[in-house]
Amino acid sequence: MDFVSLSKILPILIYPFTLLLWLMLSAMALLYFRKVRCAAACIVVAIAVLVVCGNPSLSFALHARHERAYLPGPLQDYPIADAIIVLGGALSPPLPPRTSTDLSGAADRILHGVRLYRAGKAATIVLSGGNVFPQPGFEAESFYTAQLMEEWGVPRSAIVIERRSRNTYENAVYSKAIMREKGFEKVLLVTSALHMPRAVAVFRSAGIEAIAAPTDYNTVKRNQPWILEWFPTLGAMGVLTDVFREHLGILVYRYRGWISGEVWSGET
Repeated sequence: MDFVSLSKILPILIYPFTLLLWLMLSAMALLYFRKVRCAAACIVVAIAVLVVCGNPSLSFALHARHERAYLPGPLQDYPIADAIIVLGGALSPPLPPRTSTDLSGAADRILHGVRLYRAGKAATIVLSGGNVFPQPGFEAESFYTAQLMEEWGVPRSAIVIERRSRNTYENAVYSKAIMREKGFEKVLLVTSALHMPRAVAVFRSAGIEAIAAPTDYNTVKRNQPWILEWFPTLGAMGVLTDVFREHLGILVYRYRGWISGEVWSGET
């Protein structure tokens, strides 16, 4: 199994929900062997994990802090670039029983790329993203993204498809090859706000002049009953897991040298 596949599978073993599961299974095993005190300790820790990691106020605060490292701006404020690079992760192929592509929660990436193009910020859109795991009989994600953009009025001649990348590092490597071939120097980089700090750092570490054009903000200010801010939920645990995954990704990318210390110091 290659690194990309492992990087998608191994983190699942240490996510908050999985940790909660391990603790409950350990408690059951300890009770079976009549280790009541140890089982009780596991249950107490499990409750603590649920209360802390499932706390909406804490989860959304950490999510917002990471997400707002790059803030959105009016379309007219973005500079003119050679291309708009839209990262994958915004839709799924038409796998059975679907008869068409299925948009994910990150579909704003596609829409934002189209809006930047219509605003005249670049004449070319580079769609970067293959399938993380092989999907026999189906094209790469970027192929279906291109089809959707065409439906939304972007001419096929303005779209360049990058089909091979399976993670953010490969997004940068293969996009750079396209830029070199096309003679592009400056790009607007479109991805979800939570993912943007890592994406910008990777692209700049690869020697690409990337200007952040974030979208897909999930933590917004809203009025709601106070109890919803504090009562633990699995949804809040999922939000914290997203933040954890990004920080883990940054740590691994820096360890592998895909994010240089100089670039990351400049970002933070």
